[in-house]
Amino acid sequence: MRMKAALAMMAMAVAMVSCSDDEADMPRVNVRVIDFERPAITVAGPTSYGANMYSNFDGVKFTGASIEVERGVNLEFGLNSDVYSASPEMSNGGMFLSRWNYRSNPADKSGNWWYTYENQCSVYNAASTDGANEGAGVDGSNTFAIITGADATAASMQFSAGAEYEVSGMYVCPTSYLYGVAVNGNDFALSLERTRGWLKVMAYGYDAAGNPTNGGQPVEMYVCDYRNSNAPVKISDKWTMWDMSQLGRVNKVKFDFDGSDKGQWGINTPTYLCVDNIRLVLSYNY
Repeated sequence: MRMKAALAMMAMAVAMVSCSDDEADMPRVNVRVIDFERPAITVAGPTSYGANMYSNFDGVKFTGASIEVERGVNLEFGLNSDVYSASPEMSNGGMFLSRWNYRSNPADKSGNWWYTYENQCSVYNAASTDGANEGAGVDGSNTFAIITGADATAASMQFSAGAEYEVSGMYVCPTSYLYGVAVNGNDFALSLERTRGWLKVMAYGYDAAGNPTNGGQPVEMYVCDYRNSNAPVKISDKWTMWDMSQLGRVNKVKFDFDGSDKGQWGINTPTYLCVDNIRLVLSYNY
């Protein structure tokens, strides 16, 4: 019996050493999470329409932002401009910051207000207090980003100084505008729920030389998917992690949308999506 006990203890010791050796061989990951909690950066306002995202706004406008990743490198994003608008603005697509979270009409609104463009800067996060306009980001944070636009007006973000990182993932959540139209439809878009439609977001990666990563293929995530009537979740009302690691190391990420409801001018469903807590792998230390 003593011999068996001694052998058992030796086996346990060997197992513990093996585990420690395995852990020692694993790379230590240097990670930076971009959570947008930067009070100096202009956010959408003065209402959830986001008038300060347009060139005709009489006040402090948002056109772009730069957030430090590490010394000498920033994550940069903003609104797009086109041949018709010399100034960047939301109608041209892009990426901007917000803190709004109306998921229903406040007392001074009526009709379908909460899922119209007048509320286009709100996140539909059911875990937050409706209309509080704080605490609606991931883990109760206040500030999140919104990407909007498709095709020629697609949003993007890029690292300065030619830096490249692995964007391993980010949390995403529908805007109220997207959520309400996907469920109910409006004068311009079909209800994806009633038509068994879908909308997906795609991310394309580019290295510092402008070459596509991942063989030019995007990573995709269905934001709304009603094709399978037995699926338990058709559109999320909470922050959900989107794994983007397949893009590899990138200098730039471009976002685009595709969907089942299309017309002469492209996708009819509102192409808006909230993003937060972008997870960057700065390095692997072996």
